Amino acid sequence: MIVFPAVAALVSTIFAIQLLTSYVHRKRLPQLAWGIAMTMFAVASLAVAAGISGGWDPTLYRIYWLFGAILNVPYLALGSVALLGRKPLSAAGIVLVFVVTILAIGIVASTSVHIPGAPKNIPRGSAAWGKGTTTAKLPTYIAIPAYVIVVLIAIGSSRGGKLPAHRIRGNWLIAIGATIVAVGGPLARYGRGAAFSIALAVGVVVMYLGFRLASRAPRTPAPGEAPA
Repeated sequence: MIVFPAVAALVSTIFAIQLLTSYVHRKRLPQLAWGIAMTMFAVASLAVAAGISGGWDPTLYRIYWLFGAILNVPYLALGSVALLGRKPLSAAGIVLVFVVTILAIGIVASTSVHIPGAPKNIPRGSAAWGKGTTTAKLPTYIAIPAYVIVVLIAIGSSRGGKLPAHRIRGNWLIAIGATIVAVGGPLARYGRGAAFSIALAVGVVVMYLGFRLASRAPRTPAPGEAPA
């Protein structure tokens, strides 16, 4: 059903606009990285909506694969890394994500896509790109390690005791939202477009709550009140 990816696209677009607007005013790297990630979720959802409603073609599938299966999670991870406040680490993350983005775009754009019969549901990556090909394995090479980084930062921030409590909770919400989206990935690979879109929409909402919480300005305690 087209309604589910359409809802996922709408939710992602609203959150992307809010995050990028926040970046314009505050010039903070986490908002920029997360805003780009939300934009990618929105574009991928629109591709799914178009593919489910009118049938897939190579261009739609490339867009979905690039922005929905490969690149969105590295930008989530970049936002989490930047939230740690370590400039050398953030700079290294920017360079790495930029290189990964260029490589992924080049590989996906130059690989042939085989979509027999213009199916209405999401074609499996191994069928579209060919089983065992580099393009089919890009999510394993790129998105999964980036997801692990998001989770490790959530775990590390809660144990280190160096980040404010609201950032620790925000990191955990981001990790939980990314997990919900990751669980939806196999649904997409097995052609369950509606279920994937529901998981995507729910995961995006949870991640956005984490973004808002993690990037919230610390509250100044009232006189005589202990800091939070």
